[in-house]
Amino acid sequence: MKFLATIILSFVTVSLFAQKADNRIVIGSIDTVYSTILKEKRAVYIHVPNGGKNERYPVLYILDGEDHFYSAVAIVKQFAGVIPDMIVVGITNTVRERDLTPTPVKGNNIAGGGEAFLKFIEKELIPYVDSKYPAAPYRVFSGHSLGGLTVVNTLINHTAMFNAYIVIDPSLWWDNKKLLKQAQKELPSLNLSKRSLFIAIANNMPPGVDTNSVMRDTLNPNTQVTRSVLPFVKALKETNPKDLRWNYKFYPNEQHGTVELNAEYDALRYLFSYYWFRTSRFEGHPEIDPDSALTAHYRNISEHFGYKVLPSESIVNSLAYSCWGQKPKLALKLFLQNTTNYPGSANAFDSLGDFYAGTNEKQKAINAYTKSLSLQETADTRRKLEEVRGKKQP
Repeated sequence: MKFLATIILSFVTVSLFAQKADNRIVIGSIDTVYSTILKEKRAVYIHVPNGGKNERYPVLYILDGEDHFYSAVAIVKQFAGVIPDMIVVGITNTVRERDLTPTPVKGNNIAGGGEAFLKFIEKELIPYVDSKYPAAPYRVFSGHSLGGLTVVNTLINHTAMFNAYIVIDPSLWWDNKKLLKQAQKELPSLNLSKRSLFIAIANNMPPGVDTNSVMRDTLNPNTQVTRSVLPFVKALKETNPKDLRWNYKFYPNEQHGTVELNAEYDALRYLFSYYWFRTSRFEGHPEIDPDSALTAHYRNISEHFGYKVLPSESIVNSLAYSCWGQKPKLALKLFLQNTTNYPGSANAFDSLGDFYAGTNEKQKAINAYTKSLSLQETADTRRKLEEVRGKKQP
């Protein structure tokens, strides 16, 4: 068992796809966390990027993890570089209606445990993830349907828990729209500074019904989600909360049960629209200083994240190779920068060795390749080291 502040967590980590084998693709693990708040074990799916020893990652927390974890990991992995590499935490359900509803309702003996569930996330799960994994202090919270209701509840009543919120077709109809009414009343006075929000709205309307007439369709249970989400978006438009960065999107070809995948993709692209560093902008433009552009770009990312973010090792490496021909001094500076920022990266020292080998600085190349091999043995680096050692000094 592991003690974190005043709570006790016990965990067991297993492969997400049963027993790991050399020929098996494994995207994460299942951690079993005992919650003293909920008095039960919780299964949590965890994906961690394959990065350097010193790298830390924003964390994406996904509700209904058994359904949405896999697609979220696929999006994050596919668009690494366009959006940041992230740890993905899929929170699975035990009693879904209990945990994902913030208030009890008459005649329902299960619902209304949402506050205890959020306390579990804040006081137990987040500290657990932060202590066991290379988590950076930037967190995204994503939920669909009742999960979306939970995310809105967190945004309104526990704003500081997360930096960014993804709300997908939320069930704001719950408890006679109690949370919606609270949001409409309190949005103008909420401090949402440096928070980001994306709202997805599915097309749950019958054929021939538009968003104006659907608000009058109070008898159709299939439209109750839409009839509660639209007023939430309207309230955001009218109040325009200060310093909240937000957007929404209506999905005409998706229904409540199909919208999650497209919405998760669009949400992550929107939330991190400032992240992608396009190296192609320098092609044919020698007047642009790549080093200054890189510094300014990551200064902007750091301002959004609230802490200093180092330039990506892969981007710096790519930029250094592209500068090598016309700007060798800048290329060397970038290669050295990577070895300073990522001293545990074998690839950073391998690339530095390539530069020194290419400029016929034999001993420096040997030193760089040797350092790379001390971090990770690879046949390619070993071959390049032997080739340099066999070269005659010019």
